[in-house]
Parts: sequence; structure tokens; C-alpha cells
Amino acid sequence: MQNPSRKGRSRARPPRRNATRRWCIPPAILREPEEMLEASQILDEVPGDMGLLLWQTLRDVTLWSSVPTERHAGLFDADAPEQRMQLLLGAGAEPAVEISLTALTSMVGNPVDARPEMVSLVCLQISRWAEARGALATALAYAQAGALAHPEDPGPAFAVGTLAMRWRRHTRAETWLRRSIGLARRAGQWETYAEAYVEMGALYVRRADHGMAHRYYVQALRAARRHGLMPIRGAALHGMLLLAMASGALEDAERYARGAMRAYGRGHPRLGELVHDAAYLLVMRESYTRAIPMLNRLLPSRVEPVERAQTLSILARAAAGAGDRRLYQEAWSDAWSLVIRRAGEEGRHLRTLLELARASAALGDWIHLDMAARQALQAATRQGEHAIATQVQELAASLRRPIHLPPPETRMR
Repeated sequence: MQNPSRKGRSRARPPRRNATRRWCIPPAILREPEEMLEASQILDEVPGDMGLLLWQTLRDVTLWSSVPTERHAGLFDADAPEQRMQLLLGAGAEPAVEISLTALTSMVGNPVDARPEMVSLVCLQISRWAEARGALATALAYAQAGALAHPEDPGPAFAVGTLAMRWRRHTRAETWLRRSIGLARRAGQWETYAEAYVEMGALYVRRADHGMAHRYYVQALRAARRHGLMPIRGAALHGMLLLAMASGALEDAERYARGAMRAYGRGHPRLGELVHDAAYLLVMRESYTRAIPMLNRLLPSRVEPVERAQTLSILARAAAGAGDRRLYQEAWSDAWSLVIRRAGEEGRHLRTLLELARASAALGDWIHLDMAARQALQAATRQGEHAIATQVQELAASLRRPIHLPPPETRMR
């Protein structure tokens, strides 16, 4: 007979621990430790009246964002809009940014009716204008102003995170990307949510923490699968491909490459980059004859000097592996000319120099091996890139050809 005391017990499962949990939105870093004056880098990047106008307008937006809505009336002096317009007319602003600055001047004249989403949008327009001109500090400052103007929108927070990464402010980038993830999760904006996880993976790759990077890529992949976001699924698999190649897990890398190809599809802006990485994977797997035509097809589109030099160096390595001396010599010479075109910029070509050294080692071309390895070791030491320096030294040691740096006073500057 069943125990009456147990008969009436509910068999319903307890609610999941996170079912009613509020998604926490972490705070973000607003300025760098050395930044004594808010967004003062704008004045360095944009000289003259234009820089002053951009800096003053940014401070207007951050002040407006920091004050409760009920206190917006009378926030700015009555003559402030006229002063801003006079400065704008005299600054010689480009038409694209002049329209945006005029809109923010209108906010100064009527702060009560200014809408947060519109102020944020205009700030992001100015951020994109600055980014296109290489003024990354200005771009970051305006993206952050847009995020502060509309603090519940994950899009501006994501923009701040990606710009901070480009500016190599990694700690600041992480705080904004985490904030973007929290906001997107709360708002159900799954595209931004998944994209932010991809960027977090890339951030931890830069920190050489491949374990954490893989975890974030997996999070991005899960979100992309769940919500049908094929391009982001491709980006996550692309990141996992690079991690697998770095760790020597070449079978996994090939699987990730195939998946990323399917997810990107034709016309994706990163497809060429993925094909380049897939060709390098073939070189790593010693499938040189398969890699050579892929690299030759990519070369016409690789016009940026650093990217073109990398492709040429990998082509030289593939040609060396295939025993094609003529192609090896052509590719090696073309890559080397790009590396030494500007003295002192060898640090931008570290991967190219390493691949050139590997190519020369494959053919026993000791003269060119010494040239590439010595230059790579010198540049890596100067840049503090210890991983590259170690790989060069390991290559030289495996060939019993130690590379010695010249005395500091004779090194190329």
C-alpha cells in the first residue's frame, strides 16, 4: 500500500535557477587611465577649429546623457546654439559630418525634445566618419557618446567594443562587449548578441588565451545556429579554424573550414580571407599543389601591402614544397620587396618574414633563409613579439643554423 504522506507530494520539477534571473548588465570603462581630460585625443587627431568643435559637441552629448530627463530644460546657455553654429560654419567641415554636427547643435538648442535614439544614431554617424579617416580615438569617443545617449541599445555598446579593439584598448573593449552581450540578451537582439561573442573570441586570441577564445566562439556558434544567423555562424567557425591551425589540430581545422565556407556563401566580404586561410591550411598539410592555384587566384585582390606580402610568402612556401624553384624565387622576391620598401616597418611583416624563412628552409636556400630569419628575429625582438622570435629560433635550431643579431648600434632603425 502506498504511503498516504507521499501520495500528495508534487512531482513538478523546481524552476530552473536562471529562469527568473535578471540578466546583469556590467558597467564599462569610459576612459583610459592616462586620459585626464575627457576625449582629449580628439584635439590631437583633428587639428584646428574642427577638432575643437568635435570635442565641444561630444561634451554637450555626454552632459545631456548624464542628466535626468526632467532636468534637460535650461541645461545649456541660451547663446550656446549660436556659438556652436558659428564655430561649425568656420570649421570647414565636410558635408557628411556637417549634417550630423548640425543635428547635435539642434539638441543643444532644444534639449527637452531631443530623442535618445536619434542622438545615438547621429553620434554613430560621426564615429563612422572619423573611423574612415583613421581617427580611432575620435571614432571611439563618439561611439561611446552614442552608447551613453541610448544606454539600453546593445548596438552602440558593440560599436564601442569593436573600436576599442582596433585601438588596442583590450580591457576597455572587453567591458563594452560584455555590456553589449547583456543588453542584447535582455532585448532579444540575437544578431548583436552572437556578433559580440565572436568579437570576444577574437579579443582572447589577441591575448593568446586560446582556451577562452574557443569558448566564446562556441557560444557564438550556438547562438547563430539557434537563430539562423548564417554569416555569424561562418565567422565563429572561421575563428575556430584559426585556433585549430595554431594548435596543430589540422583535421578539426579542415572541418571548420568546410563549415565556414558553407555558412559564408558567395559574396561574403570575408570569403577571400577564409579562402586565404584555407590555402594556408593546405600548405600546413603539405598539399602544396592544391594550395598554389588558390593563392594565385587570390593575389589580384590582395592589394594592401601587408596582406599581399603574406600571400606571396605563403605562395613561396607552397612553391618550395612543390619543388617549383622559379615560382618560389618570384614569390620570395616580390614579398621581400614589400617588406623592405619602408625601413622600420618590418614589425608589420613578421608573419611574412617567418613564412619566407620557412620557404627558404624547405629548399635549402641558406642565403635567403639567413636574410629572412635575421630580419624576423630583429623585428620581433624590437616589437616584443616573443612568439614569433621563438618560432624563428626553433626553425634555425632545427636546421642547425643559429641566427645571431647584430650589435644594437648596427641594427636597422
